[in-house]
Amino acid sequence: MLTLVLSCIAYSMAVPAMEADSATGPMEVTSYTVGPGDTLWSYAQTITPRGGNVNDAVDELMRVNQLDSPALQVGQRIVVPVRHGDA
Repeated sequence: MLTLVLSCIAYSMAVPAMEADSATGPMEVTSYTVGPGDTLWSYAQTITPRGGNVNDAVDELMRVNQLDSPALQVGQRIVVPVRHGDA
């Protein structure tokens, strides 16, 4: 699990942020490529701020990526909203 978290952090630092349009207007986003063993829940846990609700992160990832199911495929690229100031 620690390896996944460190990989996510390193990847998000290496990939420049982008912008995407949403129902509430433009949002800054980055992307994540799904690796072996990744689930939407496990990835959402890595991006949920301390004290935050992982369910909310899963719902947001599903909405932003227009996913009908939380199932992910190895190699799939998902869009991830960038949060500033979360800890």
